[in-house]
Amino acid sequence: MAASVLLACGLNEQKLPGFVHISEESNVDGSFLISCILGQRLRISNAGTLLVCLQNHYQHYFNAGMRLGYNSNIFLGKTFNVIDVLSDMARHGLSSKWLRSPDGLTLTEQLVKDIREQLEKNYANRSSYTILIDNLSILINLGASKQQVQQFCLDLADLAKAHDNLTVITKLSNSDIHPLTDNNVAKLGNVRIQVLRLKSGVFREVDGKLLIERVLDDEGSYACEQSRKEVLYKVNDRNVKIFNPGEIGVKV
Repeated sequence: MAASVLLACGLNEQKLPGFVHISEESNVDGSFLISCILGQRLRISNAGTLLVCLQNHYQHYFNAGMRLGYNSNIFLGKTFNVIDVLSDMARHGLSSKWLRSPDGLTLTEQLVKDIREQLEKNYANRSSYTILIDNLSILINLGASKQQVQQFCLDLADLAKAHDNLTVITKLSNSDIHPLTDNNVAKLGNVRIQVLRLKSGVFREVDGKLLIERVLDDEGSYACEQSRKEVLYKVNDRNVKIFNPGEIGVKV
């Protein structure tokens, strides 16, 4: 179930670290992590969530949520809001503000502006707030420079530092193609989850490997001493299974 994924990643608690980065290697799909985290945040009483859709439109996450046992539409416009960049561009084409900002802002500047507006409207009324960015690589595909993407993430990390109980979760696909950007973004945070291919190639029982790295200090908050954990995962239609590497005879 989704709960086992969150437990393995250390993201099953009500209070999450300020910045979490998901590194998705080429030819693997880590979108299930966004769906699992989203469902967990929506179930927390009075917790606010903002989903920024860059890779998949909102309907994708609604469908994924229904398969995982939650209905995101129940929370939409209440504790849950969406910035659906993908659908807006499909609807408005070249006139979309994400491609041609009326204020002369770059794509990443416009996104920071909209996220700040959502935060100002909703943060004060919530016990905690989570911002989910589903794929930073799409910003590069849409013309943003790698420097602009890094500045965007730095702005988000600063927001998390300035607000108690605010968590930012980012995902970057093709992390092996953009290693410098991926590593720089990961260094902004307290937890890094790498979604990796198996060294043994395609295997029917397992889709890939999660490498979870976190930084912990002596008091248990996310600060200094690094720890690592490896698990294998399998995504089915209605759940996500987690295995320890020793359970299945594959080369990880």
